[in-house]
Amino acid sequence: MADISVNYLGLDLKSPIIAASSGYTADLEKIVALARSGAGAIVLKSLFEEQINNEISFLEESSADYTENADFLKRYVTEYSVEKYVQLIKDAKKESGIPVIASINCYTNNTWTDFAKEIEKAGADALELNIYALPINAGKNSLQTEEDYLKTVKKITETIKIPVAVKLGNHFSNLGNFISSLQGHGASGAVLFNRFFTPDISLKKMEIVPANPFSNKNEYLQSLRWIAILSSHLRKFDFSASTGVYDPSSAIKLILAGAKTVQLCSALYQQGPFILQDFNRELKEFMDSKGFNTIADFRGMLNYSNIANPAAFERVQFLKTAEQYSKG
Repeated sequence: MADISVNYLGLDLKSPIIAASSGYTADLEKIVALARSGAGAIVLKSLFEEQINNEISFLEESSADYTENADFLKRYVTEYSVEKYVQLIKDAKKESGIPVIASINCYTNNTWTDFAKEIEKAGADALELNIYALPINAGKNSLQTEEDYLKTVKKITETIKIPVAVKLGNHFSNLGNFISSLQGHGASGAVLFNRFFTPDISLKKMEIVPANPFSNKNEYLQSLRWIAILSSHLRKFDFSASTGVYDPSSAIKLILAGAKTVQLCSALYQQGPFILQDFNRELKEFMDSKGFNTIADFRGMLNYSNIANPAAFERVQFLKTAEQYSKG
């Protein structure tokens, strides 16, 4: 029988299929159901820096006549939010029986070191750091933006001992160089890719509305390309694939490209936790059919270093694709 256990961020997981950070992983009952259905690990829903700051701003505006309370309000809201999150970590660790990865969504490096310490004390097995600030300042160059990311990562990794993975979007001028820098600043892995909130316009209401929050089934291809390229160069760095994974075959392809783990999000919302059983079963069936005993036997088998024509991952090859369709 095929062994689908893996080691990710130094953690022993019974499966490479894990539950991504989402509203789904903020509920203890759902977390337990995910664990029982075969999730290798749980990434808890992120606590957002914006969420805390918005709550603080609201309370400050509501008590504008009592400005001496501002510091107290800020401290109270922050501590209350952190306390709730710390309790979720403890409960998830106790009830799930699998590794629990905490998640922080931040855009500054000023307030999160103490929070990271609390996460570690609560028993989180690792931390997924989700840093994002939309680069709308035309006076700030890409190097300055990347330096902000690296400062935050370094500050966190110097504060805690548990491993840290950084969840990234794909909008970097040189993704390979930047991820190499993340490793140099203490990160143990990267999650590719983050799917950010996207606004849309309602013609009926004539206002800005949220776009469809779910990924589509082709979005995993972006992760596949970059993990295939980067995993061949950064061999001591762990990659987790995220976005657009709806079926077991996509997960298997991502592992062949070099992913240590594959994260499910939209698929869990739409199909429920029991799809994890399908993913694990079909992964084992694939391995048995190919004669693979462990994940290590085939992980990265088709990454950039291990195929005859590495340019297949580099070029868009529009003309070749168009030619194939015209012949077909």
